[in-house]
Amino acid sequence: MNLLDVTKAFQSEDAALDYLVSQRWPNGVRCLACDCAKVYRIDTTGKTGRPYRKYECSDCALHFSATTGTLFHDSHLPLQKWFMAMALMAEAKKGISANQVARHIGVQYKTAWHLCHRIRKAMQELNVSPLGGQGQVLEIDETYLGGRKLRKGVKAGKDAKIAILGIAERGGRVHLQRISNAKAATLKPILQEKVSPNAAQVITDGHPTYANVIPSIVPIAQHKVADHKAELEEFGELSAKTVEGAFSLFKRGVIGSYHHVSQDHLDSYLQEFCWRYNRRNIQGQMFGTLTRELTAKKPLTYRKLTREVF
Repeated sequence: MNLLDVTKAFQSEDAALDYLVSQRWPNGVRCLACDCAKVYRIDTTGKTGRPYRKYECSDCALHFSATTGTLFHDSHLPLQKWFMAMALMAEAKKGISANQVARHIGVQYKTAWHLCHRIRKAMQELNVSPLGGQGQVLEIDETYLGGRKLRKGVKAGKDAKIAILGIAERGGRVHLQRISNAKAATLKPILQEKVSPNAAQVITDGHPTYANVIPSIVPIAQHKVADHKAELEEFGELSAKTVEGAFSLFKRGVIGSYHHVSQDHLDSYLQEFCWRYNRRNIQGQMFGTLTRELTAKKPLTYRKLTREVF
């Protein structure tokens, strides 16, 4: 569902509320405390005059709404603006900045920034199955973000670079995450968790760490080493162009859309990118999936977001 579809489908706040209720309770509204199916609907208006719908449980008398205990919780924004922001973030291949979202939906930057981070939290994928589980070819590489400290010298710029590990299935999913360094002690537990032993082949560059780590996950015969220089001249199967393409797309987003990404929130941006990349072939279902994730995850307050220890 793109931005035009959203504006057509949700021309009123009531229509947006109906959709949210159907996504959170597809089999009918149930009490959040005792799971009772007999609840009473109460239609009223909030302080701003917007439609407000709440429910009362006939068993425990709990009052709740469709946004209670979700990432929508305690938000004063109309659901129509929420849905527009969700459509923009789900459809933007290289991401979209909070400033741009603020201009599109007509809110202040601080509001848009908090809104975007709550949507990113919904894009966090938990309990993901290891990559390559269906016998795909995997490509593993690392890249670096940042550097170039003004008037600080080459060494300071090098020390400021942030390492990012990438694992990609050819024609399938991708996983990107920040790492402290590219040493075996750092990479081994990550690769053991994220790489399936059923992978048909694992392709890396010539970094010596991979020669020590990969054989502990897949048979040594399945580990192939690609030459980055040869990739520029040849187009054979022995390359890591899939994961390098994912790196390039993410960096184009940082440079062209965000311009600057805080180290504290980098993992959120990486998770957003992977969520969208992994669903590139089912764009029509992305909006509904995102709505269900927003109702399934716990609230993220502005205070927690800005004071969280990373």
